[in-house]
Amino acid sequence: MKKRVRIVFILSIVVLAGLCGRLYYIQVMCHEELEKGAQGQYAIQIRSEDARGTIYDRNLVRLTDSCSSYYYLLNKKDCTVKMETLISQIGGQIAGTKGDNYVVYKAQKFDRKKKKKLVNDFGAYVFCGSSRYDENQIAAHLIGYLNDSDSTGVSGLEKMFQDRLASSPAVVSMMGNGIGEPIKGIGITEQGTGDKVNPSALVTTVDANLQKKVEEILNDNDVSGAVVVLQVKTGQVMAMASSPVFDPNHLDSYLTSENGELINKAIQGLYPPGSVFKIVVAAAALESGSITMDDTFDCKGKVTINGVDLICEEKQDGHGTLDLGQAFAKSCNCYFAQLGKKTGSENIIEMARRMGLGKTTIAGFPDEEAGSFPDESEREYSGLSNLSIGQGSLLVTPIQIAKMTNIIANKGIDHNLSVIMSQQNEEDAGQRVLTEATATEVGEMMERVMVEGTAAGSQTHVTAAGKTGSAEAGGGNNETVHGWFTGYFPAENPEYTVTVIAENGKTGSSSALPVFEEIVNYLY
Repeated sequence: MKKRVRIVFILSIVVLAGLCGRLYYIQVMCHEELEKGAQGQYAIQIRSEDARGTIYDRNLVRLTDSCSSYYYLLNKKDCTVKMETLISQIGGQIAGTKGDNYVVYKAQKFDRKKKKKLVNDFGAYVFCGSSRYDENQIAAHLIGYLNDSDSTGVSGLEKMFQDRLASSPAVVSMMGNGIGEPIKGIGITEQGTGDKVNPSALVTTVDANLQKKVEEILNDNDVSGAVVVLQVKTGQVMAMASSPVFDPNHLDSYLTSENGELINKAIQGLYPPGSVFKIVVAAAALESGSITMDDTFDCKGKVTINGVDLICEEKQDGHGTLDLGQAFAKSCNCYFAQLGKKTGSENIIEMARRMGLGKTTIAGFPDEEAGSFPDESEREYSGLSNLSIGQGSLLVTPIQIAKMTNIIANKGIDHNLSVIMSQQNEEDAGQRVLTEATATEVGEMMERVMVEGTAAGSQTHVTAAGKTGSAEAGGGNNETVHGWFTGYFPAENPEYTVTVIAENGKTGSSSALPVFEEIVNYLY
């Protein structure tokens, strides 16, 4: 009897140990797998009809899909005319369906009273999810916006990469009970491929913190215009800002506006370059051998070129005898008019083309303007003096001026500008477009501008090189003067190129230079 009891006891211990082992295996070893399986049984997944790939900054900070919108899930049998009227009053649009039973509406705004009525009268399940654009969306002009009717890209990256962004595999889902009904209070989740960045997403070259700061600086200085910030060694666009900005969630309010909120002035704004074009003229003169750094011209406050009188705006009683470095630092129009005649318009235009003017800068970017040069008859005769100081019918965009400046910062190497991160643009060695000697001499003159020239006394934490400009636009009673500043820093080992255009800013030193200084001091 004792032997039998002992055997039963031992068998009980073995069975209990086996059960404990199995329980441990299920609860600990298989916990994650079983949990996912359970969740999968109860997840109500709804394919989002307007799902798009997310746009990120260079550090994988979301530039889109980072804020809230509201989803209303309703049983189709409850979708009466009265319910649809309520949904339309909060701007709700169909975002997807759940089989034959449920329909999902998405709205950007929230109305507590209408929400309560939808829940009580129609059994709606209301939850919060992500919407495409933030209320204070940064980089709006670069990102672009969507067509409300079909959610296709209309401008910017949304248009440029429409097919890629529209192929997002994202679905929205919420938890349901055992009979397939949504569980209130759980909320919505958005799922993709499981990767941190799915194939439909875009990773831009923009730095979100810098972009936000640049937009704040433009706003704080009440500047209408544009800023472009480049990474010198790669040509990557670190920030691209246009002012005034727009809210992509409320596009209707800008359709009849005359303030140009929807225009990306960095790539679409066409302006005379004014004295920043003297960078091109100086490079053309040196590269062609038309002049050396030591050659001089006299400035008496006025000069006549091909029968056209030109006044030296910087000093109307004249600068006297100047060499190239002095004339560049003081931005002497009389000197550069004479320099332009000696160099010839063909050499100047050829150098301008080599430095990226007269053509678009970012391959495939939609609606970018190419700018224009004066025709041959104009620049050979009456327009030669205007061409030499960046006036007349010569038109450029801010991003072209940034590219031109970046070539000087890179000692004559042109890096193709990019707004999307890729291994190719990070490893691009660039193309030489002017000699290192010429680029070095122009760069040294740009450093003199900051010390003894039109930007003397600038308050930056590091040494910089740059050029001011004042560009006359329009004519007669509509004439205005835009302020330019373009430069790079630190001067001895450039990391960033910054170009600023301040519309109706009068002089570059008073309107554009302060913006440049704030950006430099933010980065250093």
